Order: sequence, then structure tokens, then C-alpha cells
Amino acid sequence: MATQFQDLGFAPSYEVEVDPEFPPSGDWGAPEFRFGHRSGETLAIRIRPLHGVPWIASFAIETRGRLITGLYGCPNPEHLLVVTGTDVYLTHVTEPGGVDDLPIWPVLVVRRLPATDLVVIGSFTNLAAIDEFGPRWVTDRLFLDDLEIVDGPPGKIYVKGLVSLTASDPELLVIDADRGTVIEGHWDPSVAGPYGRPGWRRRGI
Repeated sequence: MATQFQDLGFAPSYEVEVDPEFPPSGDWGAPEFRFGHRSGETLAIRIRPLHGVPWIASFAIETRGRLITGLYGCPNPEHLLVVTGTDVYLTHVTEPGGVDDLPIWPVLVVRRLPATDLVVIGSFTNLAAIDEFGPRWVTDRLFLDDLEIVDGPPGKIYVKGLVSLTASDPELLVIDADRGTVIEGHWDPSVAGPYGRPGWRRRGI
């Protein structure tokens, strides 16, 4: 399935062209940047900011299994979220080459939290969120595997997943959307194990 741009209900201040035709001269006539490790597949986009110069970005992508790829609008109209399956990049469209690699991978889901201006990204084990200023928080490791965002009353994030290798039923956790912390459910921080990545919150949150 071809990668598409989804604005998620936001109003981006740019246009994005997916897989633009490579010029016969070999010169895009615009700054060009490449991101990610070598891969058999590449996603190329042309970014045209309403207030800035156009530029080209190429990303190595991975589409195997449940991983997703996509381009998404963000709460900040000058941000573009690029998901390549294994990585997530927050792109500052008015800054050619201005791309931040977010600390969550691989990617199974990207969703705008209902009734908010928050974009939530989910991997197999944890979540991250983006607001109008950029990355807001990354949770601790919540599950051993199989994280899934599920529906629930607005204002919170509801996820389920496996917390034990022996348990047959997934555990349901409720995450505070503002701070990315577990506020309901039976969560044991030791699920991360000795090598689990700690959570993160932007200063002041």
C-alpha cells in the first residue's frame, strides 16, 4: 500500500508530495537530505512550506509484519510526522534537514487522541506523545509485548498488552494523557527488566 499523508484533523502550513518523479538531470533543484539506515525500500517526499523553501527528504522504510509507514499532520502546523516502520521522525518543515528522531520504535499505531491536540504513537511495548511544541513524553515500558490502544472515555489513553509470559489475558492500563504516566491498572515497573528504556517527559510537564 502506498504511503499517504493524513492530516489527522490538523491544518498544516505546507504541502507534501510523496515519491516525486526523479528529475532526468539528476538535480532536484532543492536541498536534499537522507535519513535512516540502508534499506531495500525508500520513501522520498518533497516538502513545500507555505513560508520557506521547498526541500527533498528520503527515508529508509521497513514494511514487514505489523509495522506501519505514513506521513501525519501534527498539532504544530509546521511539523510533519514521518513514520518509517522502524523509526519516527518529527520534521520541521521550514528548516531544510530539520528532523528529530523520536525515541520510540518500531511503530504499530499513530492516533490523534480524541478531543485533544495530542498525537499518540505506539510500539509493541510503550507510547510517545507529540503536542504543539514537539515531543511531550515517552512512557516507561508498559508491557512485554502486544501493546494495543483501545477505546475509552475521553481525556485518558487506554492500552492493553501482555505483562507476563504465562498470563493468557492482556492487562488493561489507563495512561494520563498530560504526563504519560500509568494512573489505573496493575502495572509493575519491573516489566521493563534490567535493560528497559526509562520514560521521559519534557521539562515542566
